[in-house]
Amino acid sequence: MENLKFESKNELLEYARKAIGNPIGMYDVSNRLATGKGAIGTVMEEGYFGYKPNSNSAADFEELGVELKVTPFTRTRNGISAKERLVCNIIDYMSEYKETFETSSFMKKCSSILLMLYEHVDIKSKNEFEIDEVALFSYPLEDLVIIKDDWEKIISKIRNGKAHEISESDTLYLGACTKGANAKSLRPQPFSKTLAMQRAYALKSSYMTYVLREYIYGNKKS
Repeated sequence: MENLKFESKNELLEYARKAIGNPIGMYDVSNRLATGKGAIGTVMEEGYFGYKPNSNSAADFEELGVELKVTPFTRTRNGISAKERLVCNIIDYMSEYKETFETSSFMKKCSSILLMLYEHVDIKSKNEFEIDEVALFSYPLEDLVIIKDDWEKIISKIRNGKAHEISESDTLYLGACTKGANAKSLRPQPFSKTLAMQRAYALKSSYMTYVLREYIYGNKKS
């Protein structure tokens, strides 16, 4: 399957919505569902949109500035909840501090997101999970103000030589989650000789739950 190109965000959204109700297993062209965490997103990238997974700094649909995220939710007694944080991109400590929020790698990668949502059900296999909803999401202005403040807090620690002290508890909506769990995951930082754990920008699961309940499955308009 060749890499599909889209002329507009609406065209992309219309195509993505055709996957609603279909089991994810039908798009597993390379038997990736046995590979573990993150495999479902990879399956949809490769089997539905026709492009190889990559680590490009640009958004997946670069011509439209849209990033693809395939993410799970669960149904609880309190309603729909995001199952996990939404991880965006690795933070390059050595260059990110030079940017503004508007030119940051986070905004270049995840300012507009094509969300493909599926319900995680413990008794089902990954092959049986179905795409439940699809939406194009950009941050409401009131949320963007908070996300920008979160970004500034993360960058402030880098500029102060304290990237090794970054914690997800520092922020409200946009976190800096660890990526990797051993010494090989340590990275240099520009203003200290202390190595810092590799981290990635991520929208917190609490924020994603709010987005799902209010915007995607709710009536609030963005």
